Amino acid sequence: MGAERPEWTISLQRTGGLFAGGELATSVRAADLDDESRGVLERHLEQAGVERLAERSPITGPGADMFQYEVTVERGGTRSSVVVSQTALPEELRPLVEWLEQRAIDEL
Repeated sequence: MGAERPEWTISLQRTGGLFAGGELATSVRAADLDDESRGVLERHLEQAGVERLAERSPITGPGADMFQYEVTVERGGTRSSVVVSQTALPEELRPLVEWLEQRAIDEL
């Protein structure tokens, strides 16, 4: 029997934006994903380094009427959150935010 894969939950909340209705939210549990989707999301999660970025949060940048993203990861009994403005989105976090944002759009 192989090693047990860690369980986690990740959520995204997008607020702000120029037009009304820009708010999006989604939450994903590892146990609810197929193996392929879970593997992709785990790679994005590891690349993002949410726990490390949480130490710098909130991460802000210039510009009014931009989206603000809150990414929260719960795993191993710990919870880490990153709040970041659209114009300051770190490259290592971008794939994770884009994946979650697309999932939230697909859920509408």
